[in-house]
Order: sequence, then structure tokens, then C-alpha cells
Amino acid sequence: MRAVIVSHTYIDPATRGKLKALAGLGCTLSVAVPAAWSPTPRGPALQATWGNDGGIRVVPIPVTGDRGEGVAWRSKDLYRLLSDFRPDIVQVEAEPWTPAAAAASSHAARLRQPLVLFGWESVARSFGFLEGFRRGRTLDRATGLIGGNRVAAAILAKGKPGVPVTVIPQLGITPPLEVQRPSEPGLAIAFVGRLVPEKGLDCLFRACVKLLGKWTLTVVGSGPAQEQLEQLAEKLGIASRITWKGALPPETVRTLWAEVDTLVIPSRTTPGWVETFHQPLVEAMGHGVTVVGSDSGALPELIDTAGLVVPEDDVPALTAALQHLADSPRERQRLGREARLRVMHDYVDDAVARRTLEFWESLRRP
Repeated sequence: MRAVIVSHTYIDPATRGKLKALAGLGCTLSVAVPAAWSPTPRGPALQATWGNDGGIRVVPIPVTGDRGEGVAWRSKDLYRLLSDFRPDIVQVEAEPWTPAAAAASSHAARLRQPLVLFGWESVARSFGFLEGFRRGRTLDRATGLIGGNRVAAAILAKGKPGVPVTVIPQLGITPPLEVQRPSEPGLAIAFVGRLVPEKGLDCLFRACVKLLGKWTLTVVGSGPAQEQLEQLAEKLGIASRITWKGALPPETVRTLWAEVDTLVIPSRTTPGWVETFHQPLVEAMGHGVTVVGSDSGALPELIDTAGLVVPEDDVPALTAALQHLADSPRERQRLGREARLRVMHDYVDDAVARRTLEFWESLRRP
């Protein structure tokens, strides 16, 4: 199988675990990435270089325009890559309304190369004329569709009925060979996420107020709601039990899991936002941490039966879930084992690569 993947995600070498696993499965793989890319408007730009990375041919493509999904990739360079490499499959990991997806799909159609589109968007929305036209044309050219979660897959499938569609995470993780659990008594709770209302940290604070026994809460993240949240903790009388870590790099967050009994993600859905995926939650599960999440977006899909799911904004239900875990260390251990097994089966790089390759091969069958 020869494949080209087009995505800004893989400009960071740390995100290429799935690609290396695909190469290990026998794929001859090229990945097109922006020559320079900044994930945030004020963040530093990452630079891509030509070369071979663990069996992956990395091809930087110059981009122009504003930072973010709306940048335009240099069309002639994308065409040259697809024409010279002659892949059996082209996978574009960008929403179908983006210029990158439009350009890559146009060239794949011209060269008669099967096209797979990957998308994360999990909230149905209306589009302006240009974005809507671009999205429709891109979906028309698709041979297969992949959603990062079930809702995203359904939204993509609605735009192209009858085309094969599946659900596969974009990225996998690499869990440790061994895990360590806290030995201190009590319940060590963690929250990891941006400090904004939709992440629901205020709900977690109110749930913790009525917890019986010893407990602590570690908050990892920053955001515009931090001051109000700190004031709320003081008002509720739980400030002394909370440790504010601020925003931490991923490698530092991973060191937290050995000190935590449970990770709580109490997200709440808004008209324009829903939880599409939660990388720290999956990583915590891979470390054997018991997880508790609201029923927002993809969280129930990620947790399944390997953790506890409570209704959004239901403070009594969240309190009851946490009290149950505080009172039953054996239940925490059982759910931690289930979480780790779920990650090993579905979310490691090798599992994501195998499912991706199986889907590609299904599109080539008569």
C-alpha cells in the first residue's frame, strides 16, 4: 500500500506515532505538512524539513494566508507530490471546507487516486457560500470517510450518503509498560483542560464540596475563567484542597498520572462547541487512572464501560460518582485496569494504524 497523508498535525515529529506504525505494517508513506505552521495565533511557528523519519517521507508544502485551518497550501507542490508518488490512497486529515482539503481532493480526482477524508467537527453548522461550495465539492470526490468520533462521522456521512464511513481516532498514544498508583489514603482528583465555562470545572468544585473523607484536587490548565474559579473555590471553602498547576507541556502532564486516583472531565455542551476528543483523558486511561466524564460529545464514547459517565451539569450525580470511588479503592483499581485494557485495544498507535490500513484496503476491494 502506497499512501499520502495531508495534514498540518504531523509537522510535529511527536505526533507521528501512527504514521510510523503504518510504515511498520508495510505501507510506503509520504506525509505532506506545511513548511511552517503555528497552532495558535500568538504561538511560535513550527518549521518542517524534508527527509525520512522512521520510514516516513516528510514533504513540506509552502502555505499562505492566516494561521489556522484557513491557510492555503501551494497547489502545484501538492499536485507534484501526488503525481510523482502515485499513491494507492490519499488521506486528507482536514475538514472538507478547508483550502487544504479542497486542493488535495481536486488533484486526487484529476489523477484518479482514491480519496479518504478525515474530520473532527462534531457540531452541525451552516456555511458561507465559499466554504459551503468548497465542502460540497470536496465531499463529492471522497471514496471513504473517517470521523474522529461517531458524531463527526455522522456529519461527514450526511454530506456524502452511500460512501463507506468509519470511526478511528486521528492519533494514538504510547502507554507505559508498567503503571504506578498513589499509595496515600484518600482520593486524589485531577482536572486537565482549559479554564473556560464549557469545561465545567465549576461543576466539579460544587460536587467536591459534599465529598466525605480526605480528598485533594489538582487543576492543570489556564484560561480566562481562572480568576472566577479561584474566587468560587474560596467561596465554597475548598481552596485549601486545590493545587493550581497552570498550563503544562504534555510530557509534564504525563508525570502527573502516578500521583492521581481519578481524572474528572465535567465538560458541558454549548450551541457552538462539544467535546470531540480528550487526549489527556485517553492518556490517563492508558496509565490505569480511573476516569469520570460528563455525557458531553465524545466523552461517553471514549470512556464506554471503563470509567464512570454522569449527566452534564448534574452536581449530585458527580458527587455520588466521586464518593463511590472514594469509598471503594477496589472499584478504582478495577476501573483503572479496564481503562488501560481499553486503551491498549483501541487507542495505541499500532491499533489506530491497523484500523486505518484495514479501512484503506476495504476501499480497494471490488
